[in-house]
Amino acid sequence: MSTSQRSDIAGAVYAANENYVLISSYDIYDRDYHQELFNRVPRASALSWMRSIKGYMSKRQVNRHEYYFYEEGQYMAAAAEIAVAVDNTTYVTVTISAADHDNAGTESFPVVGQTVVFSDESIGYVQALSRSSANAHTFDIYPANSGVDLVAAAQLGTICVFYSNAQIEKSAATEGRIPKVDKVTNFIQTFREKYEVTDHAEQNQTEFSWKGQKFLHVKGIDETTERFALQEEMGLLINDSSENLNDAALIKVQLAKGLIPQITDNGNTLEYFGKPDMTTFDDAILLLNKNYGDHEYVVGMGLNASLGMKNWLIDFAAGGDNNISFASEKQQLNFNFKRIFIEPYMFNCQTWDIFSHADTLGAGTLPYKDMMVFIPTGKTKNPNYYGTGGTGNDYEPYCQIAYARIPGAPHENKGDHKMWETGANARTGATDDILTRAIHMASWKSLELRCRNKFLVTRKAG
Repeated sequence: MSTSQRSDIAGAVYAANENYVLISSYDIYDRDYHQELFNRVPRASALSWMRSIKGYMSKRQVNRHEYYFYEEGQYMAAAAEIAVAVDNTTYVTVTISAADHDNAGTESFPVVGQTVVFSDESIGYVQALSRSSANAHTFDIYPANSGVDLVAAAQLGTICVFYSNAQIEKSAATEGRIPKVDKVTNFIQTFREKYEVTDHAEQNQTEFSWKGQKFLHVKGIDETTERFALQEEMGLLINDSSENLNDAALIKVQLAKGLIPQITDNGNTLEYFGKPDMTTFDDAILLLNKNYGDHEYVVGMGLNASLGMKNWLIDFAAGGDNNISFASEKQQLNFNFKRIFIEPYMFNCQTWDIFSHADTLGAGTLPYKDMMVFIPTGKTKNPNYYGTGGTGNDYEPYCQIAYARIPGAPHENKGDHKMWETGANARTGATDDILTRAIHMASWKSLELRCRNKFLVTRKAG
C-alpha cells in the first residue's frame, strides 16, 4: 500500500484511481458477508448463542452501571402441604407447611371463602383462618357436604389446593392478595480490546476481488474484533457477580452476572447420568411445567451432549424398523437433532461451538461441553413499559442485552459498543507523535433475564 493510499474506519480504501472496500469486523453482529468471503477454521463465532435465538432476544440501554428491574413472582401459589390436621368434629383445622409461607411466615396465599381440594378429591371450604403464628398458619375447613370426610382427606404430608372461591349473596369484599415482586439487580461489565500496528506493518495487506469488487484485508483487525466479541460472549455466559474484587491499584472491578449463574441461582437445574436421552427431556419438561415454563425453547448444548443425543438416537433406531423412520421429509427427530417435539413442548436444539472448542470453554475438564441450556423463546411483560426506562413495547423477550450509554463522538458509537483510533497514523487524525495506528474497542454490557424460573441448565453428573 503506497503512501498515496488512504482509508477510513468506515470502509472505503482508495489507491491509484482504484476503489477498494476494507474488510473488517467492526460491526461484530453482522458477519454473514465475512463468512462467505473467508473459509475459516470453525471456531466459536461472535455471540453465537445470542444469535441462535434471533428474534427472541433484544437489547436495551440502561443509565447506570448497577441496573435493576422489578419482576412479579408466582401469582398463584395455591398448593400447600398439610403439616398438621386437627379433627374438630364438624370441620378440620389444617396447618400448612412452613415452606408455603412468605415474608418470614407472616403471609400466605389462602383467604377466607376459598374452596379446597384434597388428594382424594374431597372438596372443602375455608370459613376462618389464623396467621398469629409465623410459618404455622391454620385454616378451618368445612366439608362441602355431609358426605365428605375431611379428616380422612387431610393426610399429613399430602398437598391441598386452594383452587377457587364461593361467596354468599350480598357478600362483602374478600381479602386480596397481590403478587410478590422481586427486585432483580445486575451490573454492567466493562470490556476492552485493542489492535495496534506500526507504519510499516500496516502495509501487510491482502488484496483480492469478490463479485467484481476489490477488497483489502488488514491483517489482525478481524482477529482482534473476534477476540473482543468472544470475551464479551464468554463473560455474559459464565461470569458470576463479583464482590470486593479490585485490581492491583485497589480500584473496584465489576463483573456482570451471566446467563448460566443466573439460571443456576434463580432458575432450574437438572443432572443427567451417562449421556442425555429422552428421559432427560422428560425430566426437563416436568420441571419446567411445574414452574409454568413456556412451550418452546432454544436448547444450546455442548458437543459432548449433542453427540450423546445422537448416540442415543442410533441405539433407539437399532431396536427395529418399527421404532423410528428417517424417510419422511417432515421428521421431527433426525441425526442432526435439530428439533424435539413432545406435545405441547418444542425444543430447538443447537450445538454451541463456544462450549466445545479446546481453546475456549471446551478445554480440559471444564463442564460446558456436557451442558444444555434451555432458553424460552416467548415474550413476557416489560417491567419498565410504564416507567422512565420503557422501550415502547409492553412485551419483550425473556433474554436481553443491557448496555450503558456509549460516550464519546457520534462516529465512535457502534450501537452497543464503541470503536476509536489513536496514534500518529490514526485515520481520524494523529493523537501523538508515535508512528502507530491503534484501534480500540470497548463496551459496557450485561445480561438481563426475566422470569428466570422458566430457564433450565442441565449438567452431567459425576
